[in-house]
Amino acid sequence: MGRVSDAEADDTGESVPWLEHRAAEDEDPIRITLERLPFRIGRASEADFVIHSTRVSKEHAEIDRRRNTWVVRDLGSRNGTFVNGERVTEPRRLRPGDVVHVANRSFSFHLGRATSQRDDATVLGTSGGELVGVRDLALAISQRRVHAVFQPIVDLATGALRGYECLGRSDVPREIGEPPRSIGELFRSAEAQGRAAELSRLLREVQLADAPLLAGDGLRFFLNVHPAELEDDSLIDALAEASQRVGRGRLTVIEIHESTITDLSAMGRLRERLRERAIEIAYDDFGAGQSRLRELAEVPPDFIKLDLSLVRDIDQSPARRDLVAALTRVMRDLGIRVLAEGIETQGERDVCLEIGCELGQGYLIARPARVSSGP
Repeated sequence: MGRVSDAEADDTGESVPWLEHRAAEDEDPIRITLERLPFRIGRASEADFVIHSTRVSKEHAEIDRRRNTWVVRDLGSRNGTFVNGERVTEPRRLRPGDVVHVANRSFSFHLGRATSQRDDATVLGTSGGELVGVRDLALAISQRRVHAVFQPIVDLATGALRGYECLGRSDVPREIGEPPRSIGELFRSAEAQGRAAELSRLLREVQLADAPLLAGDGLRFFLNVHPAELEDDSLIDALAEASQRVGRGRLTVIEIHESTITDLSAMGRLRERLRERAIEIAYDDFGAGQSRLRELAEVPPDFIKLDLSLVRDIDQSPARRDLVAALTRVMRDLGIRVLAEGIETQGERDVCLEIGCELGQGYLIARPARVSSGP
């Protein structure tokens, strides 16, 4: 199903292929026009879209046109390329709306007429992109041109506030009259320059400065940790300090992307050291790409956060609904609490509650906001 034969062809005319990519759940998507074919995704700097992750191969996947049909091909990657959750083992036909997963990144495929709309993607690997990235990242870090925003997390059954995810926004300008660069762009630049841990620490600092201003006892504050920080010996002490700064009677939850959990022994030791300091762990973006149940069984977190690709339109997908329902049953048996991210409609919220998701966050509930504007 979805495989390409030489006889298959679509009349795409002069339609322009493009990918929609969201660097983070709370950010607006960016549009990436596939101007050069084949369009390659990988870790190497010469790729058309660079992902700086150890889970991504140097040459990971490519999108190309075969006759009048668009296809995606895995380039022998170690961790695989997926379309709509199914691993690509041979060239696979792409249809509008299909979602391609590479590690923890997802790209939805579209066809449309050429427009004057400027793509928002900053693709590192070109000299111009790298120069802009160096300048803007230096400005963000040296002048602290970032600020904190907080997105409420609620009990889906009662609507009661249970905590906040602490997020960051960039104040680095593009051009006069244009919006600031996204935090995703800054992180892509930071990863290319080896400064991702530094940027992550800066964001946590501004978040912790504002978190005590939010009213409420017994709340949990979900803080993101970049994979580059996991090798830092000072991380535990920094997180212990963060836990004290959120305020008395509050808890700290550290979000770790599930794709970075490759050394179970090391993750087990990290979990125990955090628990000694009353700090909890959440596996973030669970379901993006190749999620693995072994990690859940051997090093169970306190929470899993379902990726938005599982939550989006779940009320319209019986198969995905059954899959997530089965997953939540397993989580309950393991004592893991399930949080659904990216809830945007009442239908999504109703189904997530019905199938066992205890907590939720998303635009339907509340958008991320600064403390001064009241999350």
